[in-house]
Amino acid sequence: MYIGISHHAVRRSCLTAQREGPSWRPMSRSEPQLTVLSDASVKDWLMLLALTFIGGSAFVFIKTAVTVAEPGVVSGIRLWVAAIMLLAYAYATGRKLPSLFVQSKAKKKIDKRWLFMIAGGLIGYTIPFTLFPLAQKTLDSMLAGIYMAFMPLVTIIMAYFFAREKLTAPKIIGFALGTLGVIFLIGPAALQDIGSSDVTAQLLLILANVCYATYAVMMRWAPEMPARTFGAGTVLCSALFATPLMLFSGQDWSVMTSASWISSIYLGIMPSGVATILIINLIRNNGAGFMAMANYGTPVIAIVMGMLVFAEPLRSTFLIGLIAILAGLAISRSKQFSGAGRGLQRLIRPRK
Repeated sequence: MYIGISHHAVRRSCLTAQREGPSWRPMSRSEPQLTVLSDASVKDWLMLLALTFIGGSAFVFIKTAVTVAEPGVVSGIRLWVAAIMLLAYAYATGRKLPSLFVQSKAKKKIDKRWLFMIAGGLIGYTIPFTLFPLAQKTLDSMLAGIYMAFMPLVTIIMAYFFAREKLTAPKIIGFALGTLGVIFLIGPAALQDIGSSDVTAQLLLILANVCYATYAVMMRWAPEMPARTFGAGTVLCSALFATPLMLFSGQDWSVMTSASWISSIYLGIMPSGVATILIINLIRNNGAGFMAMANYGTPVIAIVMGMLVFAEPLRSTFLIGLIAILAGLAISRSKQFSGAGRGLQRLIRPRK
């Protein structure tokens, strides 16, 4: 998942890649937006396909992990594996974590960068990474994947209230279509029994999307720092937050299967670790708009894998809901990129 996306993923290092290295410079509003498809190399396309597949595969592995593992355990293992991997990547490429405290006049205070990494780790990682496994104990993996496509539309509304972004007609229409899609996903009949476990689980997925969107908006005020450093520090903080959830989850470790361990570790290495590295490189090579195309493919991969691995049925309401959400996403971006993507396009040029 991005970042979310992830899953942020998608969800998550893409917002700070704008500050990575010496190649970025502010862009004026008069400059044309970066073309999404032009100048994309074969390597860029392969990385985009890999990112899409990794993001879409996450939900099958979450479903496999929670068959015997508690949601807090899945989240904790995933985040610690990702933290170790991203820290190793950052230090291997010459990036280090900043000092926790800075000297301010006569006293020390916590570095502002750490405040954002701590808040981002909790809101953008620990909470949603726990909510998804919790919801998937009762929901199909494909349904969780479809819900991830709704996150960029939630970001539009969050940006309107908290970042003073204008609500244009395409954004309003896009969000309305996306909301209609969510209603189809939940199912009109299920809404009559709002307290059912199925509806409650889907509400948890919506809450996870709100967390991702909040993180995306919040990170616009983050102080400048390299994306690799920010990603590693944020995931480290999230792993620390997830540790009590893992240790006090009531998990019976004797029933943990090899499939559950492998799935949890895979989630840390691929959707949380490798995906973060891919996102940073895709944005630097070809821009945020190119990278954001993964949002369209991720739920499709989730559907296919859910059908292949768990023989999950593709209900007509799921398909209608997905089409409505993706149509809303396309319409909301018809004029310009919204949310974090638009901000990135003004701050960084694709590397030639």
